[in-house]
Amino acid sequence: MANLGYKEQGKKRAANQKPVAGVKPGFAINPEQMEFERRKLLEEMSTKLKPNRKTLNTMAAVAATKEPEYFDEEGNKREPTMRVLSLGAGVQSSCLALMAQEGLTKHKPDYMIFADTGWEPSFVYEHVEYLKKAVTICPLITVERGNLREDLIKAANPIKGSHEESKSFAGRVPNPPLFAARPGGGRVGMLYRQCTHDYKVIPIQKKMRELLGIKPKHRVKKDMFVEQWIGISTDEAMRMKKARMPWLTSRWPLIEMKMSRADCLQWYRDIKKHPMPGKSSCIGCPYHHNDQWKNMQKNYPKDWDDACEVDDKIRHGLKNTTSELFLHKSAKPLRSIDFQAPNPQASLFGETFDEEFADECEGLCGV
Repeated sequence: MANLGYKEQGKKRAANQKPVAGVKPGFAINPEQMEFERRKLLEEMSTKLKPNRKTLNTMAAVAATKEPEYFDEEGNKREPTMRVLSLGAGVQSSCLALMAQEGLTKHKPDYMIFADTGWEPSFVYEHVEYLKKAVTICPLITVERGNLREDLIKAANPIKGSHEESKSFAGRVPNPPLFAARPGGGRVGMLYRQCTHDYKVIPIQKKMRELLGIKPKHRVKKDMFVEQWIGISTDEAMRMKKARMPWLTSRWPLIEMKMSRADCLQWYRDIKKHPMPGKSSCIGCPYHHNDQWKNMQKNYPKDWDDACEVDDKIRHGLKNTTSELFLHKSAKPLRSIDFQAPNPQASLFGETFDEEFADECEGLCGV
């Protein structure tokens, strides 16, 4: 195979590849194809321009991501029992939904599911209502699992003798990745993030099981599986994660189409038919970069006051930690920060949001 060109090598690898029973690639990437793309990139790039290993693997994953095919145990092609688009109501997932509506995707989702944390910005709720009217190819279902804002405040300020006081913060409330610092200064760290899993992943998967007709605590039948569409674009490819459930396989149509976030924005401009959505994430998400906080402070004063109120209330009340907790990475009260200053906290966690937290969410959360 050494004397063959790259295209010929790829064709030969594909011809020799055996179908996988039920194709559970949760990751719709052939590992051999990804390695082939990685080596190809290495050889094509000059020594000075070679990226680090993480960036190289991300580029290879994008190149290797193709439309998945599914097979049964005999090697016969099969189709998913159901296709579901996990809707964050931000730029990418909304673009994917609207492109499907316009007939620009090969398949169409059977359902769109939006998980409401109870702490979404007002413009997200407005855009969800717009999509309910604009997308007619499938229903848009809203699910929820409690109210993240209220649960967080209860955990930080438990009433004596209450259920909240009897359990640890981690046990009672799915942790947002709050910033933690010792009183009086010192190194800034982050709490373990659990909010996406408990307020997004669990309610969406629960609804998918319900749509399949599976009763609680019953296993999904072996001949059933769901193809879950996730609105991750090429510039966020490092966020692709394999589905953990055996009946669920993840798919990233935007990456299959080699579309970046900028391409999605350009699509909105070109079609001139749909409003441009904002960046979806919870009002008090600690992953906000300074420009997002600044925009909230200037254009969404109610959301800003809400975030500041929660930031004040979480400072000292959480059990099992002696640190003070903050929504902002500077470990300073949110309302005291001057967001006009250029990158005031860059030295703590990096220059930009993308460098700092690109790995943190799995496409079900809008950050």
